[in-house]
Amino acid sequence: MTTGIQTPIRSAARVARRVLLISAASAATLLAAAPALAQTATAKDDQTVDEIVVTGQRKAAQSAQQIKKNNDLVVDSIVAEDVGKLPDNNVADALARVTGIQVRRDSGEANSVLIRGLPNLVTLLNGREVFTTTGRYIALADIPANMLQRVDVYKSAAADQIEGGIAGAIDVRTRRPFDFSGAQFNAFGHGVYSDKAKEWNPDFGATASNRWDTSAGEFGALLGVSFVDRDYHEERAFNVRSDDHTGSFSAAHPLPAGVTSINGPFVMGYIPIAGERKRKAANFALQWRPDDTSELYLEGFVTDYKNVFELDFLVGLPWLGDGNLSATVFPGTNQLKTLTNHNVFTIMSTQANDQHSNTNQFSAGGYKELGSFKLSTDLSVTNSFFRYENPIMDTSTIVPLVQVDTSHDGTAQLNYNSPGYDITNPAAYTIENWFDNYGKQTGTSVDWRADVVYTAPADEFIREISAGFRYADRSAESNQSYGGAAYPFTHTSVSTLPGLNGVSEPMAGGGPDYITTQWYTPSASYLLNNTDKVRAQTALLYDRNATSAALFALRNDPVTGKRRIDPGMFFSDVEKTYAGYVQSKIGGDLGSVPWSGVVGLRLVRTEQTLGGNNVDTASPILAYTPTSKKNSSVDLLPSANLKFNLRPDLIGRISLGRTVTRPDFAQLNPGVSLSTVASNTTFLSGSGGNPNLKPVTSDSLDTSLEWYFAADGFLTLAYFHRNIDGYVETTSANEVINGTTYIMTRPSNSGKDKLDGVEVGYQQFYDFLPGPLSGLGLQANLTFMDGSMKNAVTGVKTEFRGLSKWSYNVAVLYEKGPISGRLAYNWRQHFLDTPNFENSGFDLIADNTAQMDGSLSYKVGDKLTLTLEGVNLLDTEFKDYFTDKHLYPRDTRRYDRQVLIGFRWKM
Repeated sequence: MTTGIQTPIRSAARVARRVLLISAASAATLLAAAPALAQTATAKDDQTVDEIVVTGQRKAAQSAQQIKKNNDLVVDSIVAEDVGKLPDNNVADALARVTGIQVRRDSGEANSVLIRGLPNLVTLLNGREVFTTTGRYIALADIPANMLQRVDVYKSAAADQIEGGIAGAIDVRTRRPFDFSGAQFNAFGHGVYSDKAKEWNPDFGATASNRWDTSAGEFGALLGVSFVDRDYHEERAFNVRSDDHTGSFSAAHPLPAGVTSINGPFVMGYIPIAGERKRKAANFALQWRPDDTSELYLEGFVTDYKNVFELDFLVGLPWLGDGNLSATVFPGTNQLKTLTNHNVFTIMSTQANDQHSNTNQFSAGGYKELGSFKLSTDLSVTNSFFRYENPIMDTSTIVPLVQVDTSHDGTAQLNYNSPGYDITNPAAYTIENWFDNYGKQTGTSVDWRADVVYTAPADEFIREISAGFRYADRSAESNQSYGGAAYPFTHTSVSTLPGLNGVSEPMAGGGPDYITTQWYTPSASYLLNNTDKVRAQTALLYDRNATSAALFALRNDPVTGKRRIDPGMFFSDVEKTYAGYVQSKIGGDLGSVPWSGVVGLRLVRTEQTLGGNNVDTASPILAYTPTSKKNSSVDLLPSANLKFNLRPDLIGRISLGRTVTRPDFAQLNPGVSLSTVASNTTFLSGSGGNPNLKPVTSDSLDTSLEWYFAADGFLTLAYFHRNIDGYVETTSANEVINGTTYIMTRPSNSGKDKLDGVEVGYQQFYDFLPGPLSGLGLQANLTFMDGSMKNAVTGVKTEFRGLSKWSYNVAVLYEKGPISGRLAYNWRQHFLDTPNFENSGFDLIADNTAQMDGSLSYKVGDKLTLTLEGVNLLDTEFKDYFTDKHLYPRDTRRYDRQVLIGFRWKM
């Protein structure tokens, strides 16, 4: 069935390889031609030419290029063209434009970032580690772009960098008052319209800074604030769980000859998702410079995120009718195309969500220069919490006539608009299940570091020697309520809960893809705002026998009906790290070629105390036993970054190093949950974390050739290789616990895996074009990656999750006079979302994705700039599928298109 699909894919791969070879050859040709082009440029430089005034995004491109060119490491940067103006609205969205970075989007915004195909990165705020609750990195979408000076993406490592990312490091740099020459005030504001949410929202922010000379030295102060409010609407159509089916197919539509059963999705449906995100952030910085050789500072950053949203499910079960079926299949297969059924059992579900997180970091430090030595120290405290409530209510009805199409242009299509039946009428619905979910996670850290740098006399082989020490004391804790249905009902009418009734958010797309666009669902706001009433009423409705009553008393408060905290989901971890390093900057001449580099060694000891609970689900009473585990590890991390100035405009690099990533705290949970219900005919089952997980290490090689043919123009070609040891993935295997064999599902370290890739980057402004066209510029990059990982239990090889082999960005820029504009297109190839190790023919694959965004601004005088921006201009869809997108499509997701009308003010 998939043979006809494989040939085009192989053909596309061959074309892609040709593109890569052509790109590499083109880069080599251009680099080889550099002497002639450089001579031409020199000849032109000798002539009298008009002065080019560099401002706005062109100035930002120049600054980012200088950072990349002058840095000892392999780094790409995004620089704000002005205070409060990065080219996107949050850090994650901006990073999607960087060579070698791929992002995933949720409800229309980027929310996860991969560097060169890997998610195992460390996030830094002004060089200090920052994170969200129990994770290893911060949610980058929570950092507003208007507060930033720049973002640096490090793809190679150095000994003085904080360890933790085999993928790399993302360092978010905020501004300080001494970055400005004097008083500074900036403000911005937008009105934002989202087309599917059909709402206008505001976002705004401001930064104020000043510095003063006094008899005690120079002082500076900066304060920044930001507020973003966004209503959003997402639409999903889905197919899941493909099974073989038989039934009373009508004589008018018999099964094809030789087909005895039809394979098709057991569940189909729609999910409109509607919500409102609010993000508030603030930062401050104080600096005191007593003299030219010393400085003290105090700074802080706070980001607060609140997301209230609902998912309104229409869970179609088209096979669960009276058996009077008619169906069609895709030609030459037994795969279901369309199905008609009668009196079909159908579930409508509302999942209400109220999420709130807050992360703050405060730090103090300073430096002192003593001749050739510079001493510095920094102390920071980070606190983060995440709280959520997630009440869910399932209701059911019987729909007289149902018609479905599993792949209407690759999308599930449902017609539940049965004649004479009102799908929005509460009288037709009964309560099925009530889920009472909530939880909280916290994370804290105290970090201190001290460094000393010695600068040698000029022209010495050893240019600089530095050494330092870092101590970090981090804790993480998680509590969650019991999962599963709190109360299953016996078809109680929804009218027993006054105020519960509602109608789903609309599938706003309408048209041929959505026939049924709204239906009855419980009100999400009622579930969130009246949770206690729902608990009390549903507790009365639930008829419990003796066994279930015992479980009810264990998992629910007998007075309030509130779901209890599940000890099996609890973990509390403490992690201490001690790191020391020594590093040297070196340089000299290799024949006529000047070279420089930085080599070093970082030694890290990690000590962990992991706490949790073991759970035995022997019915009717669950038994909990506290458990803990102490771990320690030592990592030796060498690094060497060498740079060769082949010509003033041509640089070659080679970097070698070892990096390490520690497993997430949730993965290290020592607790396990053991079930007394057999998962198959032989063994019982269980799940848990794995306190025996080892840190993941990567031995890395990076090489690049970089031609800087103008102050804001370059062409680069890079190759990277990763030898990865111990990559963490979820596996299932037999384990003997207390003499009993269980099939345990838990994270495990894989073996040795490899990842290779090539990056090509290009940037140029076309000053030589006539008239207004001389304001045009182009930024483009292309990334190819190839790698595989081996399952620790089965030995089956798969691609790395989330890795697209091919991705590229193209941005057309314009900067001329008061007008500035950008049109940016981002594309990435399909990627493995979730592997199916038991049946590799049903891996979940995310399809090719793309997005186009644009911006236009007009400067009115020296202080005011008017802006117009558009997000998701092409209204592109996200799709995923099980191996064959024509036969087994799963989700089709549509996100908002957004228009932002605003201003920037500077004085």
